[in-house]
Amino acid sequence: MGVEPLRVWVFIDAQNLYRDTRDAFHARDAPSSFGQVDPQGFGLLVAARGPVRSSRPRRLEEVRIYTGMPSSSKEPKTNAAHKRQRHAWEEQGVKVVARPLRYPKGWPSQRAVEKGVDVALAVDLVFNAARRRYDVGIVASTDTDLLPALEAVCELRRAWGTPRIEVTCWSPLAKRLRVDGHALWCHRLDRHDYESVRDPRNYARAEGS
Repeated sequence: MGVEPLRVWVFIDAQNLYRDTRDAFHARDAPSSFGQVDPQGFGLLVAARGPVRSSRPRRLEEVRIYTGMPSSSKEPKTNAAHKRQRHAWEEQGVKVVARPLRYPKGWPSQRAVEKGVDVALAVDLVFNAARRRYDVGIVASTDTDLLPALEAVCELRRAWGTPRIEVTCWSPLAKRLRVDGHALWCHRLDRHDYESVRDPRNYARAEGS
């Protein structure tokens, strides 16, 4: 009988990963489509890697991406682009968790902000760990607001021996998530990795336009 593969889930903070990608590989004035990553390709990339000491194979079971959703009334063009991008993700089998953007009173002079995206990721990470639905959870974010959730899953691993948490970062950047007292495996991804999962599509353009 073969060894049962480790079930890998990948949790992507879309905006955080996008900002880090642009910081790592693009100029500030680069077109907005620069820095986009194909979530399914990204998931396959990191799921295939891991600590060399692990003898069990790894199988990507789920990719979840957490994103803010622009208002259709306030930003109809941006909302349409978001829908096209979301459709492309979902066609690949990616689970999309979207939360409406919050628009301050000073909008549009003040930018809309994400509300509840990191909380949704944190809740899913801990809830599905507690339900033992994955053996390895890979968090694609450098947002320190997620640390309490990572700490909670690390405590579950201390008690049960599973699941394991891994994190990702772009190697040109110094920032990554760390949990005191726990040696989290970090996928340090370079420019070659980025180019292999880069999404060049301009979702602001409707097909055929």
